[in-house]
Amino acid sequence: MAKFALMLPHAPDRYTGLSEDDYMGIIKDYIAWVEAAVEKGVYLGGEKLLESPGRVVSRNGSGLEVHESPFTELTEILGGFMIVEAEDYDAAVALCADHPHLVHNQHIEIRQLQDVD
Repeated sequence: MAKFALMLPHAPDRYTGLSEDDYMGIIKDYIAWVEAAVEKGVYLGGEKLLESPGRVVSRNGSGLEVHESPFTELTEILGGFMIVEAEDYDAAVALCADHPHLVHNQHIEIRQLQDVD
């Protein structure tokens, strides 16, 4: 089985202003999806990323240039990721068919991890 990263982007203000009950309802949807994926034996892990700015590092001549991210013009931030196992891209897409991210946000980016064995 191949491993795939499900990258979960969202608008920077997506969860701003939600009531605690609404926010917890969304969290419960994600937990239920993960529990079902664990039961199927396809969920390998994942993490929610902090909503505080990350860092973008680039080479500047012989040194490094560091900027806070996300930038103000950014329309999406990466809110988290999940790692799943699937036979191929079609199977990974099928796993996403009932993913709550597609209900509470707009899209999931799926990328296959390179096998290092």
